[in-house]
Amino acid sequence: MTPGAGSVHAGAPGSRRLPPVTIDRSGPGNSDIDSDASPPGSPASGPETDAGDRTDAETDADAETDTGDKTGDGAPDREADREALFDALPYAVFLAAAIALLSPLWRDPAGRMLLDNYQDQVFFEWMLTHAANAVAHLDSPLFTEKINSPYGLNLMANTSVLALALPLAPLTLLAGPHVTFVLITTLALAGTASAWYFVLRKLLNHRAAAVVGGAFCGFAPSMISQATGHPNIAGQYLLPFIILTVLRLGAPGTAAASRPVRHGLILAALVVVQAFINEEMLFLTALALGVFFLAYGAARPREVAARVPAALKSLGVTTVVAGVVLAYPLAHQFFGPQAYHGLPDYILLYSADLASYWSFARRSIAGDAAAVANLGQGPTEENTFFGWPLLILLLAIIVWLRGNPVVRALALTAVTFAVLSLGSVVRMGGVDAGFGGPWRWLDGLPLFDSVVPTRLALVVTPLVGCLLAIAVLRFDDMVARRAGARAGRLMWLQGLAVLLMVLLPLTPTPLPTFERPFVPAFFTTGSFREHVPAGGVVLGVPPGWQSNLHAMQWQTAAQQEFGIYGGYFLAPNPNDPEKTATYGPSYPPTLVLLEQVASTGETVVLSPDQLAQAMGDLRFMKVTTIVMPAHHWRANEVRAVVEQFAGAGVLVDGVWVWNLPRP
Repeated sequence: MTPGAGSVHAGAPGSRRLPPVTIDRSGPGNSDIDSDASPPGSPASGPETDAGDRTDAETDADAETDTGDKTGDGAPDREADREALFDALPYAVFLAAAIALLSPLWRDPAGRMLLDNYQDQVFFEWMLTHAANAVAHLDSPLFTEKINSPYGLNLMANTSVLALALPLAPLTLLAGPHVTFVLITTLALAGTASAWYFVLRKLLNHRAAAVVGGAFCGFAPSMISQATGHPNIAGQYLLPFIILTVLRLGAPGTAAASRPVRHGLILAALVVVQAFINEEMLFLTALALGVFFLAYGAARPREVAARVPAALKSLGVTTVVAGVVLAYPLAHQFFGPQAYHGLPDYILLYSADLASYWSFARRSIAGDAAAVANLGQGPTEENTFFGWPLLILLLAIIVWLRGNPVVRALALTAVTFAVLSLGSVVRMGGVDAGFGGPWRWLDGLPLFDSVVPTRLALVVTPLVGCLLAIAVLRFDDMVARRAGARAGRLMWLQGLAVLLMVLLPLTPTPLPTFERPFVPAFFTTGSFREHVPAGGVVLGVPPGWQSNLHAMQWQTAAQQEFGIYGGYFLAPNPNDPEKTATYGPSYPPTLVLLEQVASTGETVVLSPDQLAQAMGDLRFMKVTTIVMPAHHWRANEVRAVVEQFAGAGVLVDGVWVWNLPRP
């Protein structure tokens, strides 16, 4: 989020010949953007892609290149090729790094699953399978009756990643959802790093700065944590382009000002696609941009005010176009069947621990899982964990560049979201700190009530990445201005050493995996077709958290040819008139009893009332087939109860099966 963070001088390492700009770099107490310079997002702060925006300096540079070509020695062409190669190299490195981190999954995607977040991998593989079937059979991608019988599931109210799942449906149908899952997770890391590298390259015109910023934004501890089963959140590759487009809106002398409709349409397209990847990150990005512009506008009110008229035109176009496209999906999400209002109350406790900010994540080379066990909600939500060396460096950067309004705005935005991420009740080292956080004033508001507080810290990561990038740019400029060649090389080595000492402890380690849970042959060989009627609903017993996940895996292995009761999802609690969301189903009395039998192993003889209750529950759930893995450690006890109301079962390909009369 760095509008107009400045350009580099012509001789800076890793830079190209650039149009001259009026940048005041006389010292740390002065602004990076001179008061007479072009506003952020203009050609002075980054080259525009439109031919009409080219400056005289760019034209002169092209003329010099053309003259050089006429000599016949091909030197300018070779130089351009080298520059293109150096520009492209980071993309390859980011992709290789992402593959290496996910190599345990890539080696055997059909046989391994993420150790730290098995349940969300099950969920996304289910969603990918459903989207592929929706494409193949022209089913609705927004709602399904294949899960959570008899209610069905609002897929817009769950993270169905339709912008990824639908285009990748052919891959899912050919190779399986496990391959698609590891692919989109890999692209989440590599794509986010690459997108930030591209955008920072545009804004700062400095390759090294863009590499540092992009690498941090794509592979910071929070990103590795979210890549553990949350490809929708880790996949932030559109957000940098949304930010870049917004930063350029209304900038005088640019295409964004002269063609507001066009840029409004571009922004609308980005917003629509991001909405079908993850709405939460889109919402947080909008909030962050609002805070950033308030902070920057306080320092440069006339500059921001000059951009408002044209920017409002673009934003108006974006609002209308995106609103029309998203109107039906969002109406379905918030008012359609199985819509819910707000997350469970305990989710409000999912906040960042203050001590986590200076600690190291468990999947960093300096991290220790035992040491951070009480500092978060587990390995999937370690959204802070920047480590104390980086915090010290950030403080030094902010003090050093305190005169730069962009740096001040970035820092203020980062602090704002860091404080909000502490939640309604602040914790320190896993213990209640004795005072509340400002999030308690927001957590009941519409939209805010669906935000997991700790994820507010996800905004901090790209802000830190931008601060690091600007620091590299300014350090390079300072070295070139104040030191000779030999002294300059020494200063660069010293700066590199500091950067490595700060960032190396945060280096991520490969995500651990474990052997994929066994799916009975009953589902993998097609035997289920002889026992589950077309359009039937399977109830997996005994009920419970793991049984819900196993049922989804059975269904995925069978290409979702049948429905299931239960599962892992967000849906309104049927017993709550407020329609607050709950994870998974709400069990009727019969399933509560079966869960108790599986837990205690007690022998139960059903009364006539309990038998009648069981049959009524099964009819309500629309269950046609009951299935229990034969290897379950309480199989005999559970089977003894089920046979009292469902009759004798049959053992088929590793499972006990009870067929019930159709309601």
